[in-house]
Amino acid sequence: MSIYNDYVQEVVERKGEGLNPKPIDGAELLSEVIAQIKDLNNENRVESLKLFIYNTLSGTTSAAGVKAKFLKEIILGQETVAEITPTYAFELLSHMKGGPSIEVLLDLALGNDAAIAKQAAEVLKTQVFLYDADTERLREAFNSGNAIAKEILESYAQAEFFTKLPELPEEIKVVTYIAGEGDISTDLLSPGNQAHSRSDRELHGKCMITPEAQQEIKALQVQYPDASVMLIAEKVQWEWDLQGCQV
Repeated sequence: MSIYNDYVQEVVERKGEGLNPKPIDGAELLSEVIAQIKDLNNENRVESLKLFIYNTLSGTTSAAGVKAKFLKEIILGQETVAEITPTYAFELLSHMKGGPSIEVLLDLALGNDAAIAKQAAEVLKTQVFLYDADTERLREAFNSGNAIAKEILESYAQAEFFTKLPELPEEIKVVTYIAGEGDISTDLLSPGNQAHSRSDRELHGKCMITPEAQQEIKALQVQYPDASVMLIAEKVQWEWDLQGCQV
C-alpha cells in the first residue's frame, strides 16, 4: 500500500471523528501527490490537486520545500499544470510564509528572466519571514548592482509590507467570553493533559477550554453575528483544605 493510500485511510478515520484531513507535512507524501497531479489519467488527480493547493503545511516543513520547488518549476515553464498557472503559482508562494518559499522567490527575483523577476519581487515585498541568509543574498545582489534587489530593499525600508495592508474598518464590534480554568495553557486555551495532540491543530482544538464552553461561544457568534468573540482565559488557582478537599 502506498503512503498516499495510507493517508486516504486516515482521512476516512478522521471523518468519522468529525475531523478534516490532517494537513500534509511530509515530503514523501507530497511527492506522491505531485506525481499523481502530473499523471493526467490518474484517478486520484483531482483530489491530489486539492491536497497540494489547500492542505499542505507551509513554513519550514519538508512538504513546503517540495511544494515550493514544484511551483518554481511551473513558473519557469519546466512543468505544466492546467489548473495552476504561473500567476497562480506566485499567489500560492505568497501564502507559504517563509522557509523554502522565500528561497524560491529569491531565485526567481534574482534570475535572468526580467518578467518573472518582477513578479517575484512584488511577492517578496509582502513577505516578512526572511532568514539572515535571505537578506544576505539581497545585500550581495544589491552590491552587485541588481536593480530588483534594490527595489525590494527600498520596499522593506519603507515598510510597505505593513503600510500597504488593507485598511482596518472604522468600527470593530467585540463580545467578550471569559473562561476560568484550573490548568490552562496559552496554546489554544487547552488543558495541560492534552498537550500530546497539539501538533494536530484541529484535533487539539476540540479540547479548547471545555466542550460546554465551545457551545457557549458558538451561541454568542449566532447571537452577535456582526461581532468578533474575544476570549479571555483566567487561570484559577484551587485551594485545598487540610483534609485534601477542594474549596
